[in-house]
Amino acid sequence: MNIASQLPEPLNSFVVDVPANQYYDFELEANSTYPLKGVTYPVDYGNIPGYIAEDGHELDFFVGQLPDDEMGYVVVDRGEHTPDEHKFYVGLTPQEVRAVLEQLKPVLLKHEKIVGIDALLSAIEKFKNMP
Repeated sequence: MNIASQLPEPLNSFVVDVPANQYYDFELEANSTYPLKGVTYPVDYGNIPGYIAEDGHELDFFVGQLPDDEMGYVVVDRGEHTPDEHKFYVGLTPQEVRAVLEQLKPVLLKHEKIVGIDALLSAIEKFKNMP
């Protein structure tokens, strides 16, 4: 079980799209040149409703087990016709962070740690879907 329910709003509204250790197939077209065909993340992967990433979909998050563990974000290359995208993480052990980075290695553009929950909340504020 992830720690989302123990986190402050809006993080406590985290929705799991892909549970930890489950393979997710991107279902790309056969002629796609995108270097990732799918991934297996070591932690729950999902989104925060009401926050929109650069790709026009809800803001992606990786959520681990311990609220005081590492938090931060990555920026990934989504291909030539889609903007680069931020994906955030919270509660990941150093080993889980390394595992996520390894899965994303072919498309990883940037990785930044964030110190403190307030800094994380501030970082995601620009993604809030304003009515």
